[in-house]
Amino acid sequence: MEKSGPRHIAMKSPIIERSDLQSPRQRTLSGALTLAFWALWFYLWLPVLALLAWALGVQQAFKYMVVLGGYHEVIRLLGLYSLIILLLGGGLVLWASYNIIRFHGVERAPPTCHHAIEIGRDFGQDPKSVARWQSEHRLYVTTTRRAVSLASKY
Repeated sequence: MEKSGPRHIAMKSPIIERSDLQSPRQRTLSGALTLAFWALWFYLWLPVLALLAWALGVQQAFKYMVVLGGYHEVIRLLGLYSLIILLLGGGLVLWASYNIIRFHGVERAPPTCHHAIEIGRDFGQDPKSVARWQSEHRLYVTTTRRAVSLASKY
């Protein structure tokens, strides 16, 4: 583990680099000072933020939302939107539960067709070609008005 002390040998830093060695009182004081200086920093930026808010028309929003009571309508709409979201989410949960119960333990793979004669008749090909197509992993299919051409690709 690293020793406590300055990082550079020539410097004698008064900064504590290991805060775990501080007492609880020192940590509390350090946290309070940090909070106070962040608040001061924010306070110094208030004029710029006020100018930006004025340029964006935030005064009008304050007038309509706070002074004229528009926030009551917003709260009502938030309640209505929350209810709609809950109903839609509940519907999805019910639908998912129904599908889980309905398809539990059911094999969903499509059945393979072993009727090479019927497939060959539909595509105008002989059963030997169809049997070869069924053993391939990938096929390239092109169609014309008269016939279907299938070629294996690997």
